[in-house]
Amino acid sequence: MHRIARTQRKSTQLARLVARTAKATGLIEPGQRLLVAVSGGPDSVALLSVLNELAPAWRLTLHAAHINYGLRGKESEEDSWFVARLCDRLGIALHSERVTVARKGSADDRSSFQERAREARYLILTELGRTLTADRIVLGHQADDQAETVLMWMLRGAGVGGLAGIPPIRESLFIRPLLGIARDAILKYLWSRELPFRLDSSNASPLYLRNRIRHELLPAMKRFNPAIVEGLARQADILREDDAYLHRLAHEAMGPLVHVSDQGVAVDRTGFLALPVTLQRRILRILLQDLHPRRKGPGFRTIAPILETVFQGRTGASVTIQGVRVTREYTAVRLQPDPPSCVTVTAAGDATIFAAEGLALPVPSLIHWPLTGQLIRAGLGPQFFPSSRAISRNQACLDLDRLSTPLTVRSWKPGDAFQPAGMGGRTKKLQDYFSDIKLPRHARAHVPIVLAQEGILWVAGHRTDHRFYARCGTQRTLLLELLEPTSEGGTG
Repeated sequence: MHRIARTQRKSTQLARLVARTAKATGLIEPGQRLLVAVSGGPDSVALLSVLNELAPAWRLTLHAAHINYGLRGKESEEDSWFVARLCDRLGIALHSERVTVARKGSADDRSSFQERAREARYLILTELGRTLTADRIVLGHQADDQAETVLMWMLRGAGVGGLAGIPPIRESLFIRPLLGIARDAILKYLWSRELPFRLDSSNASPLYLRNRIRHELLPAMKRFNPAIVEGLARQADILREDDAYLHRLAHEAMGPLVHVSDQGVAVDRTGFLALPVTLQRRILRILLQDLHPRRKGPGFRTIAPILETVFQGRTGASVTIQGVRVTREYTAVRLQPDPPSCVTVTAAGDATIFAAEGLALPVPSLIHWPLTGQLIRAGLGPQFFPSSRAISRNQACLDLDRLSTPLTVRSWKPGDAFQPAGMGGRTKKLQDYFSDIKLPRHARAHVPIVLAQEGILWVAGHRTDHRFYARCGTQRTLLLELLEPTSEGGTG
């Protein structure tokens, strides 16, 4: 915990505007502990500075978080150094993380690198927020980001959900106090305060759609309507309310129609087809997303063929979409996950080693598990004492002297066996272990299995191997942690 140093300057116009917005909307309340995501760019620097201005009067305790993907070499390192110096100058505790995200996902994972990096970022922030008992996690998105997001989804032909843009608050955890403030106002604030900031060179690349919207489309639209940023933000606010209402209607309608079992999800076909098409699309999207929690729900071009081919098709008609098999039965339509038997992941640059069947897990490191969106952290711990800390099911404390590195993470394979801790060294097939704990078949291939040359070390989130867990007197401890994904899945 680090209390913010008080500033002697008079509060700025931007700080007063943020304070009014926060008070009116309840984004921030006096006495809260805030975790602020700081990249070093203009928006996050302004955000941190403004909150620092408000901290004394609002009795805020601030922490900063910086995530380094190491993708831009020296530039990424300089970003980290800049943020460290900024936080030191402001007297704010900084928590830095390095993370490796595969540039290319598995054959079943068609998400872009930017999407996977974003998932990793939200996951790290969520976990750090829990550790710090933060009341809010604060992000620096501003009004131009909102306008660019709405235009990006508009160009893709998105529905109400996409056009609703970036929400100012999600899950009562992530907040965006600058969302109603234009980029020009933020830059003016930085110049007036003589605050330096970093510029990400990748933001100028025309390879990314958002950059082309920012540098080409939005300036052209401003010539027709100078207030286009404010107009798009207002549109997003209106559509967000409409989207929330339709989402509630869809959940109410699907209640009596959907039955969940170990065999997947069964949907009453007659009742489903009696609903308005807009609710049909929403219900199907919700179900597909729930079967793969790390994914955004599929778009219209995916949903429409399922409705036509399966729900309105003949008995036995079936399609597989994003790892989910959708099949028309006599009176129902069944949705079942159809995951691959193993994962193949491409390396993410020099920091990651390519593994033929899975992903290498260096020690120490933080890697992204593509099938579920979880992160796996491997680190060295102190000498192990059983009473020193409680080990949760998402942690494994191992004896590093009993195994060799490098480690590998992959999905289970037929024939895999290990010695579950607590069973006196008895060997058990992994398939039988999954049956014993009643893990559904469709979920088994998603479980990360951490291995060394000596065998399975940890069935992540479930059980360590008897041969490798740390005991009293263990001198070198390997601590593995499985960080669960946040359900934050919208744009932003």
